[in-house]
Amino acid sequence: MATRDSSHIMLLEEEVRSLSEELVQCQADKEFVWSLWKRLQVANPDLTQAVSLVVEREKWKAEAKDRKVLEILQAKDYKIQELDQRVTGQQQEITNLVQRKMAVDVDRGLMKKELAALRHKLGNKSQELKDVKEERRRREEGLEEEKEGLESCCSALRGDLEEAQRQERRHREERAAADAKVKEMEGDLSDAQQQVADLQGQCSSLADLLSSRQKEVAQRDQHVTQLRRELQELQALYRQSSEHAAEQAQLIQQLEGLNLDTQRVLRNQEEAHTADTTSYQKLYNELSICYQALKSNEGRLCQSHVALTTQLGQKEQQIVQLQGRLQQQQQQQQQQTHNQQPPPQTMAPAGP
Repeated sequence: MATRDSSHIMLLEEEVRSLSEELVQCQADKEFVWSLWKRLQVANPDLTQAVSLVVEREKWKAEAKDRKVLEILQAKDYKIQELDQRVTGQQQEITNLVQRKMAVDVDRGLMKKELAALRHKLGNKSQELKDVKEERRRREEGLEEEKEGLESCCSALRGDLEEAQRQERRHREERAAADAKVKEMEGDLSDAQQQVADLQGQCSSLADLLSSRQKEVAQRDQHVTQLRRELQELQALYRQSSEHAAEQAQLIQQLEGLNLDTQRVLRNQEEAHTADTTSYQKLYNELSICYQALKSNEGRLCQSHVALTTQLGQKEQQIVQLQGRLQQQQQQQQQQTHNQQPPPQTMAPAGP
């Protein structure tokens, strides 16, 4: 807007200067005609001198007009050169803008390819994450089934251990009862032996009683022998129960160790899965950040492309306007050159 106003002011100043020159020329022509008219009003006018003055005046006017035309042509040539330089600069700027646009288009194509590759990579990583989650779920289900089997096995072994402990308690009670019965039998045996010792002093009088008592003693010895044999069998059964209880305790320790190993494997797998999940989440966040950055770059490139396209259109419009103005100035120059050719003039005196 300011450039347009300044150019308009310059045009007005040029017109004012041209009108001032024309006014000065008109005043000079008026004075010359007036002086020539005065010379011709004398009694014997010198026509030769008057004609020579007129010829010199016309010659001077023609030279002045030629100088003015030459100055105008030089000014027009200077303006044409300036416009050519501006047009060349505008064309160079347009060429630079076109090259920048091509570079931006190439960068945009590369960005699109990179974005497509990142999207494909993101899809692959998402599929891998889904596969890992599915594998973890299957492993957890398998571990849950193994854990349930181990727990059921432990429960069965605990039941067997409790049953063995109950049997051991029963064997202990039976052994205690047998020991009490053996002690009782030993007391009876000692009493019987004491009675035999007492009866030996009375053997003569009590022979029949001794024989009968000996039979009873023999029967009691057989019963004691049988009780001792039963005691030995109970002791052997107790040892077997103790060995079985030791085996059951060792088996329980092995199962507890296996349960600890299973829990340790589960913890290791959970830690590994947690680390994998963290790494995949970190990778997903990084890919999301890259995707957002590329998306923002694509938006900025689109905006830059639109701005460059708008500037290119404006520059093309300015070039068209400059070409139109150049053509108008050339036409005006040709018309002025044509109009400045001196037409045939008729001299007429003008009054003061």
